[in-house]
Amino acid sequence: MLNSAEGNGLLTAPSQRTLSDYIADQLRQAILAEQFKPNQRMVEQEIAESMQTSRGPVRDALKILENEGLVVRQPHRGAFVAELNLEDFIEIYTLREALESLALRYAIKRASAKQIESLEELVHTMIEISKHDPVDQVEATDVDLKFHQTLCEMSGHRRVLSTWESLSGQIRIVVLRHRLVHPDDLRERSITWHERIVEALRERNTEKAIDELHVHMAASMEWVNKLVKERGGENVL
Repeated sequence: MLNSAEGNGLLTAPSQRTLSDYIADQLRQAILAEQFKPNQRMVEQEIAESMQTSRGPVRDALKILENEGLVVRQPHRGAFVAELNLEDFIEIYTLREALESLALRYAIKRASAKQIESLEELVHTMIEISKHDPVDQVEATDVDLKFHQTLCEMSGHRRVLSTWESLSGQIRIVVLRHRLVHPDDLRERSITWHERIVEALRERNTEKAIDELHVHMAASMEWVNKLVKERGGENVL
């Protein structure tokens, strides 16, 4: 079950980090890289043996992933990789939009010019990534999420940031799946959306910033609704 994950070095011995956090990070990356498939059982003993540790830290790591929504526990059966359906997707994106709208309101009031420049630098990174053929969709997704995490950080609203970060694993899965289905999205739409959000922040224009964010999120919702119809109502992820 874990051969592919072991072979690419995802599940390796920890360094100086807290063991359960380290294991959670390794498993998170394995899930996002589809080394573990949706609905696949995550056997504590097998993971512990693969990572040369005991079951306790693995159990704690799975609890971390359960709190993030990447793992679900089934009574008397154990932990399984979560499978996201349309309702899950809607909840993720409506909550994400609410969080980031609030972050924008606070950031427009509080963010320094230097902080806004840090967002602009991430947009420049997106532009450089878009010049590659093919585009590295994993890298594009990572920079996209870094932009939105930075937005939450610069808001100064600690609870917005902590809630967004707890959701980030699920957000990354959805964004990456979208980019894999639409590999030209970064060039065609995403860069422009992010540029407009930065512009609105520079102008301290709350209404414009939130409108741009809504357009960004609505386009993602349109994509998933289309995908669900194509799959006859099956799970999206």
